[in-house]
Amino acid sequence: MRAPFAIGPLAAALLVLPCSAQPAPEAFVAREKGHCVACHQVPEGAGPRTRADLGPVLTGERMRALGRERIREAIEDPTRANPDTVMPPFGRHRILSAEEIRQLVEYLHALP
Repeated sequence: MRAPFAIGPLAAALLVLPCSAQPAPEAFVAREKGHCVACHQVPEGAGPRTRADLGPVLTGERMRALGRERIREAIEDPTRANPDTVMPPFGRHRILSAEEIRQLVEYLHALP
């Protein structure tokens, strides 16, 4: 008989992994995709190191304060919130697929 709160081995392993163990999605680093690292930095150990400073540093605390919906909106079409932004509208211009945007949102929301 299983314990009422038993979890599988994969779920148990995921519970002990730090947030930084989640690799950056391809869209975060690929030049032909989002290439977020061209403008943004993430906390040390949470993704590729970069000296980029055009966009804000993407910290977990800031991302969680924004929430998933606002992160998604900022990636899909940042011009809605700021018409003068230099960030491309990755969703509106179909640079990234809905799945790639979802992966980025989850990655950013999980940053340390």
